Amino acid sequence: MPRVDLTAKLARQSKPGPKDAILFDRALPGFGLRIHPSGRKVWIVQARIEGRSRRIVIARHGEMELADARRRARDVLARIRAGENPAEDIRREKETPTFREFADEYLRRSDPLWKPSGRETVRIYLKARILPAFGRMPLDRIGAEDVAAWFDAASRDKPGAANRAFEILRAMMFRAEEWGLRERGTNPCLGIAKNPRKQVARFLDMDELARLGRALDAGEARWPEAVAAIRLLALTGCRRNEVLNLRWRNISGDALNLEDSKTGPRAVPLGVSARALIEALPGPRDPDAFLFPRHAKGRGIWILTTCWRTACADAKLGRLRLHDLRHTTASQAVMAGENLPLVGRLLGHRRHRTTARYAHLSDAHLVEAAETVGRFITDAMGGEA
Repeated sequence: MPRVDLTAKLARQSKPGPKDAILFDRALPGFGLRIHPSGRKVWIVQARIEGRSRRIVIARHGEMELADARRRARDVLARIRAGENPAEDIRREKETPTFREFADEYLRRSDPLWKPSGRETVRIYLKARILPAFGRMPLDRIGAEDVAAWFDAASRDKPGAANRAFEILRAMMFRAEEWGLRERGTNPCLGIAKNPRKQVARFLDMDELARLGRALDAGEARWPEAVAAIRLLALTGCRRNEVLNLRWRNISGDALNLEDSKTGPRAVPLGVSARALIEALPGPRDPDAFLFPRHAKGRGIWILTTCWRTACADAKLGRLRLHDLRHTTASQAVMAGENLPLVGRLLGHRRHRTTARYAHLSDAHLVEAAETVGRFITDAMGGEA
C-alpha cells in the first residue's frame, strides 16, 4: 500500500477504485485512510496485536477531521506499544452516543423543567455554537483540549456569547456523567477559565434622572405607550420583557404578579408613582389584554428603541441601555439606605452577590460615607476634625 503525505485535501479528493485501497500516512506509520469501492472512507490504524496484524477502524471520514484522526491514531498506537488491545475499547465506543444524539436526549429530558425563555436560549446556543463543533464527536471522546480550542476560537469573536455557550456545555457534560455516559470527574470544561465580564453597567444620578424625565416628557405626545413603559421600568426595576408583556390580570393591588420572570413567578411591589402611572394607561381593563399592546411579545421594539435613544440623546446621557434603569433602581435604593437583601428581593435576585453587581454607588455618596465614618472615629478618639 502506498505511503503518502496524507492531507485533508488528498483524503477528500481520493476516488474509489475496483478494490480497497489504503493511503498510509508517511508522517505517522500505521495510520491511514481506507477507501472502499463503494466510496466509503474510514480512518484506520494497522499494527500487530498479540502476534497478528490487525486493522482498527477509528472513525468514518467526514465524521472526524484529519487532525483529530491522526491524534487518535497516535494514542491507539501508543497503547498497542504498551501491550494494550484498544480494539475492544473502540468497539464499545461505537455504542457510545455522539454529542448530537446526547443533546437530543438532554433536551427531551430537560425541556419540562425549563422556563420557555431558558429553553429557547439553550436551543439557540446549541444550534449556533455547540453542535457545529462537537455534534459528530463521540460523547466520551470530547476532551479538555477540544473544549479549550473551541472556546478560544469562539472568544475571539464574541467573548460574552462564548461564555454563555461554555456554561451550557459544562452543564451538559455534568449531566452526561450523572447518566453514566461519561466517567465521573471527566467534565472537559473543568479548569477552563471564562472570559472576564466587560463592565458596561451604569446608573443615573439624580441630575441625569431629571434630564431623562424632561426628555421623556418631550417625547410623550409622539410615543405615549413607549414613554409609559420606560417610566414603569425605571419605577419598578423590572426587566424589559417583564414590563412589556404585562397583562391586566398581573396587576393586583400594590403589586405586579409576574408569571414568568427570569427567576420564576414573583411579585413586584408598586409604589404610589407606579400605581398612578398604571391607572392612567388607556385601553380596556380586560384581564387578558396587555398594558402595552404595541410592544408586547416582541412587537414594536424599533419604536421603543427609537424613543429611548432619542430621549437619551436629548438628555445628553450618551450610550445608555434600557437595562441600566434596573441598575439605577438598585443603586438608588442602596444609596437611600436599603440593605442588599431587601434590594435583592425587590429585583427578584436569588443570590446577594448578584444584587451587589447592580448596587453601584456614586463618588459623591462614597465621599459622604467616608466623611461620616471619619467624624465618628474622630469623635470616638477624642480628636478634632
